[in-house]
Amino acid sequence: MKGEKKYLNLLSIFLVYISWIIITELIPYIKHIYDFHKINRWILPAIRMTLMLLVTFFYARFYEKRSFTSGFNFSFQKIGKNIFWAVIFFVGTGIFVLAYQAFIVKPLTKKFVIASSGISREVARPFIERLIEYLYIVYEGIIEVLIFIGFLLDRLARKWGWTAAIIVSNVAFAFWHFHYWRSGWLNGSLMIILTFLIGVGTSLCYAKTKNSMGPVLLHTMMDSPMSIRILLGMM
Repeated sequence: MKGEKKYLNLLSIFLVYISWIIITELIPYIKHIYDFHKINRWILPAIRMTLMLLVTFFYARFYEKRSFTSGFNFSFQKIGKNIFWAVIFFVGTGIFVLAYQAFIVKPLTKKFVIASSGISREVARPFIERLIEYLYIVYEGIIEVLIFIGFLLDRLARKWGWTAAIIVSNVAFAFWHFHYWRSGWLNGSLMIILTFLIGVGTSLCYAKTKNSMGPVLLHTMMDSPMSIRILLGMM
């Protein structure tokens, strides 16, 4: 069918992904026009994520003729099922990540790595600043799931099947975090692998639920220990 061919147009989907890379690269240059850090350091990252979501939504809406919920495969139906599988994959992914940190990362670096290079380590900050950072972490996670899983993974799975789609979409997700390499080749590579592993766990949750809600809940739970520590001023 013509509509299905458009829906599975890999070139156009690839161009949407390239737009995410371009937005990620160009947004920091806005600081040369106006320094948003004077207001809050998370404004530019929030603009970046919002633009990525909007570009993807416009593609789904005007090219695929799909609504927001259909374009990102997000639904509030079967909430209990999504919570159940989010918890199951949270435990499974958490165990796998801890093993990766303990048996690979720690021996190589003498420390654990955190797959987020922009987190502030300053503890003595006003609560409002910590609250904004916490809300941004949650916001970023939701958008990552919507575009990389509800949009990209879903479409690749329809074309190639789940195994190939999960691998390719999470390689794309990991590569999108190329800025991790700025912290050094070893640390950056370990963080990118960690991002890939978390992405695979989140993708498997989506394969089970066929709904972005489950992965959104899972991603939020994966971020919660770090983000709550930030909110409480423990980082």
